[in-house]
Amino acid sequence: MSWNGLKLPVIFLSFIFGLAIAFGGQWVYQEYTLQQPLNKVLAENKLVEEFTVDQDKPVAMVKITLTKDVKNLMEAYAELQTLTGQVMGKKPFQLELVSKPDTALEEVFYASHHVIYQAQVNGSFPEVAARVQQAAQQQGAEGKVYVDQNNIYIQLTKADGHYLYKVIPRQDSIHATAQGGGQIAQRN
Repeated sequence: MSWNGLKLPVIFLSFIFGLAIAFGGQWVYQEYTLQQPLNKVLAENKLVEEFTVDQDKPVAMVKITLTKDVKNLMEAYAELQTLTGQVMGKKPFQLELVSKPDTALEEVFYASHHVIYQAQVNGSFPEVAARVQQAAQQQGAEGKVYVDQNNIYIQLTKADGHYLYKVIPRQDSIHATAQGGGQIAQRN
């Protein structure tokens, strides 16, 4: 079959071949320049228990389950943010921590969340630390609060192995967006 002297099967096969090369090239790029190096970096990190990476969206989602042995959540998060950013380069990503809470730890966070979100606005971080520690002690847990220029870090742990890690963007960084890679700020 031909159309104006062109053979349609040849055109169709050329089109399919071109699509296959384009999509295959994209897959090879994703696999060897992002996925495998990121898997290596995260798998070798002693703080990481497990992780998943979803790159199917404009902003890659990196979900990380940390071990219960994290001493300082702020330092652990900064380390993971830096390592992930080095691999991802200019591709924007969001780092999300997955916790293993029980109802007691969820109650601690619920009892403290008003003060935490109020501190986002007015900067009353010593009050947050006191409230989180007090609520944690009432539930037989340990509560720590860390603050840096971008986030408020809530680290709640119990001796039975349950933990709750929250990274809450500070008010001035809530609307931040990635400029050439990095975290997209989001409340979790």
